[in-house]
Order: sequence, then structure tokens, then C-alpha cells
Amino acid sequence: MTATVIDSRRRLVMPPELPARSAVTVQQLDDDTWIVKRARPGKTNQVVLLPDIKKLHRDPEWEALEERITAHTTKNLPPFEE
Repeated sequence: MTATVIDSRRRLVMPPELPARSAVTVQQLDDDTWIVKRARPGKTNQVVLLPDIKKLHRDPEWEALEERITAHTTKNLPPFEE
């Protein structure tokens, strides 16, 4: 696969060989190094690292709005296919 680049809007551009809407994992090694890997379905040893959420205060009103937005945007989403 060819290397990825950043477009004019600072978005990561994946190679054309990678199917559209492929799931990927992103790992930050240091301030300037990021690893992007294709996440293939069926792998059970993947770990999702989340930021320390103890530092954030809960906002039930925002969480309810976020759930409505998510439900609306994903209701017609087709299932993931490899």
C-alpha cells in the first residue's frame, strides 16, 4: 500500500486499495508519530484506550442530546461488510 497523506483540510487520506468505510485503529506513539491500522472484523484481541474520563464532569443534558444525534445518524446505516 502507498503511504497516506494529509489533504488541504488536514484529514487523513487512506490509500485507494483500502475499501471505503473500513474500520481502522489509531495509535499515537509520540507527539509526531501515529500508527493507523486496518481493523479486520473477527479479531477479538483489540483494545480501545479511552482518555481518563474521571477528569470530565457529567452533563446529562448533553449526553441525552448526543444519544439522540447518534440514533438519528445511524438509523439507516447499513451493517458493516468486509
